[in-house]
Amino acid sequence: MTGHEDLDSLWRKARPDDLASLRRLDAALVRSGYQVRGKTVREWIAASAQDRIRWFDGREASDRILEAGLAAVPALVEALTRADAAASWQASLNLRGQCVAALGTITPLPTCAIPTLLDVLHQPVARVRRMALAVLARMRPRASTLALRAVLPCVEDPGDPQTRVLATQVLAAMQAPLPDEVRAAALARLADVHPAVRRAGLQVLTRFGQDEAALTAMEEHAILDDENRLEALRMLSGLAPSRAIPRLLELASSARARKRSGPAPLAWKGPLGETRRSEDGKKALLFIGQLGARGAQALASLDALRAVEVLAPYADAVIDDITRAVLRQQAPPLRTDRLKEPLCAALMADIMWPTESTPEPFEALRPWLASLVSSGAETKVRVALAATRRVLGLWETQHPNNDGPRRAVMAMDHWFVEPTEAHAAQVAELGNLTPSQFFAPDAFSAAWAVNHASRCLSRPAETDEDSLSACVQAACRALSRQSVITFALGTSQEPSEPLGPLEAAREVHRAILDEVLPWACGAWDPVRDPPRLRATLRADGWRVRGQPA
Repeated sequence: MTGHEDLDSLWRKARPDDLASLRRLDAALVRSGYQVRGKTVREWIAASAQDRIRWFDGREASDRILEAGLAAVPALVEALTRADAAASWQASLNLRGQCVAALGTITPLPTCAIPTLLDVLHQPVARVRRMALAVLARMRPRASTLALRAVLPCVEDPGDPQTRVLATQVLAAMQAPLPDEVRAAALARLADVHPAVRRAGLQVLTRFGQDEAALTAMEEHAILDDENRLEALRMLSGLAPSRAIPRLLELASSARARKRSGPAPLAWKGPLGETRRSEDGKKALLFIGQLGARGAQALASLDALRAVEVLAPYADAVIDDITRAVLRQQAPPLRTDRLKEPLCAALMADIMWPTESTPEPFEALRPWLASLVSSGAETKVRVALAATRRVLGLWETQHPNNDGPRRAVMAMDHWFVEPTEAHAAQVAELGNLTPSQFFAPDAFSAAWAVNHASRCLSRPAETDEDSLSACVQAACRALSRQSVITFALGTSQEPSEPLGPLEAAREVHRAILDEVLPWACGAWDPVRDPPRLRATLRADGWRVRGQPA
């Protein structure tokens, strides 16, 4: 019988990237008679073969395997390897699906199972291959000969576009460096008949940085592919802003009039064409805003687009985002002599983050927020505004034709510059919005963050932190793609993976510090300084010091 001290040592040494350490733990647990709710891990795995092939859905066998966590990995790997020995073809199929689902659900992800999952890609059942590819994309394998030999045939699968999409996403997720054959596979996918496959091919090309062939392919794709035009420009803008910005501005300008001089993209034809054209133009502006200081070359053109009524709020917003980024880039260091002042000390206070997974890591921020509220109404509004600004893009990229949340945030900015009752009333009016439950959870929560932020200003005399806590909580849940207040029924269009709840809470905390701390210690003001810089730049012909003309 293995002693408790030996087991504890093996648990501590268990690493998700080291199968040998997990096998030592598994052997020790087997000798000790380890069980999960009355059965061994292998018995639960055998029981799971009776369930339909699907992602884990709360059935008992699935829950018990997850309860074992990393200790179940060796048994899962064995079961995948020996699945053909199951009593029937259906049981073998179910067992493979359940094992793959378990390996993709256990946290932390057991990357030591990558070779076993790669072997699954040689199996004939498309559904199991797709499940394995989805897990591999999260595990980010190295671009080894073994991995490429298994994944590249799936990239070229002639009969299953979903397999091609997932396999291409695995290539995009592989750890660098990527060999030339991966670039060649991505370029070949740009000619695929399915838009999702072409989009995944573009994602792979972004991994090649400043490679001229990759940049040229993205640029050409932005011209030729109506379905992926925006995605191609978004990816290109992150790598080569000077090549993407003119095309993004052209796309935004096309929203100014019903008629265009040249042939319209296919996506803009038909009864919904004008709505789509407006959405594309606004999204193009938002992509420029996401470039930060690198988008400074677009400032003059953005100022001209403010004359277009449908674009005015977003053109204004993007100018503010760029000027704020320029100020942050040029800002002096924080004044250390003021970091011990009460507000700065409260902002810099350590957060007692949970050491284990909890349903709501945001709760760790609640005492911190309560300490900030005591610093006054202005601090409260600044904190809410910073949290809201961090997640506003989740709403805008999915509902660009609904600019209510953006107008509410801009009204809060105007109140800081000129704190009149009229501006406060405007914030209350614009912020009084209720998103539909049919929106995606991240957009739904982002809209609620704006709603609660506006309440922080409309009732500044209140000393409780309810509105502020509700705002920050909504922001945290937006980043982790969860809904607040009630459930949301929509599906997110965001291509990126949502953050985990703890990572989301940490991200919102960082966003608040980035915007509030410089003001608190007197370095610069991320709310009041952008309008001042904006006026200066306009008078100076929009020339930004340190940026290319």
